Amino acid sequence: MMESTQGPGSVSELLVQLRRGQAPRQLRQFAAQGLLPVSREDLIRVLLILAADPEDGIAAVAQKSLDGFSIDNLQAVLNLPDVDPLEIELLARCRQDEGLWALIVRTPKCANETLRWLARVGPPSIQDMIITNQVRLLGCLELLEDLRSNPQVSQEVLRRAREFEEEFLEKAIVWASSGAAAAPTDAGVSIESVLADLRNIGLRLPGGEIESFKVLELDAGAAPELRDAHARLALMNTSERVIQALTGTREERLILLRDRSSMVIRAVISSPKMNEIELEQIAGMRGCNEEALRLVAAKPRWLRRYSILRALAFNPKTPAGIALQLVRRLAQRDLVLMSKDRGVSEAVRRVARDQVERRR
Repeated sequence: MMESTQGPGSVSELLVQLRRGQAPRQLRQFAAQGLLPVSREDLIRVLLILAADPEDGIAAVAQKSLDGFSIDNLQAVLNLPDVDPLEIELLARCRQDEGLWALIVRTPKCANETLRWLARVGPPSIQDMIITNQVRLLGCLELLEDLRSNPQVSQEVLRRAREFEEEFLEKAIVWASSGAAAAPTDAGVSIESVLADLRNIGLRLPGGEIESFKVLELDAGAAPELRDAHARLALMNTSERVIQALTGTREERLILLRDRSSMVIRAVISSPKMNEIELEQIAGMRGCNEEALRLVAAKPRWLRRYSILRALAFNPKTPAGIALQLVRRLAQRDLVLMSKDRGVSEAVRRVARDQVERRR
């Protein structure tokens, strides 16, 4: 068994076998203990894959072997000229070390998926490195939502993320209004298909999966044309969905209002094609992202159209703080209706009842 792993070619073959799920169990068990007669760097490369092995016993032993290596040893693998993006992903996940993560973020071969994971779990220093790399942000707008979902996210990073979004949307709106093609961006390195292949053979990445910020599923009774549009939109990344929100059809905008990305929602509401009739429909939608309702309510000129104000007030999805403010502006007839409407919260009904009595 040991002889079959000697020589530079044999390690490459073993790595291919491991990635395809074809390596024998006995060999995986042996390798997980760190007993392969190969160079330190090659052994680490093998252990990185085994730490994601479908068998918990093998994965745990491999991780324990990895823990025995110093950060310098791991960095040596990162500095190898032939290190590939998947190995960089696994290096990031094998050790919680700020110094190692900082080197990985600076590595041109680092995949978008690796940056996304680090954006979700990294400390403020790593967040700062990601938010200041505008080239990578343009190629992977999903990073903005990933940073927001980080429990450790700093207010400074949130501020910069908002500023970046506003600047990007301003430029995108100009493109959409002029009919010009959007400026090309560097999409960055992606290992999405590689990770999908690993999942298919049962490998599990340490640190968990990355949540997808895609369009939420449509209701079961949705029309076929909406389902076709949803299928197209679901294949797009955030940048593509932003552009589609600004330039697409009314049906596409209504679907994208269910998107989990606040940037896509803002693009829908900012679309040059948006009109007050569509805004009224949005104000009454119960399946849209709450951010859309906040954005509509934040525009005083839109609220001057009573039908929009009324739709927002009666929508149970409208944030309570906003709904309570709008109730006081309803006509008496609508206040009476709302005071008996079980579709809104008790707090909103109570305020409606108070207003009815006050105006009598």
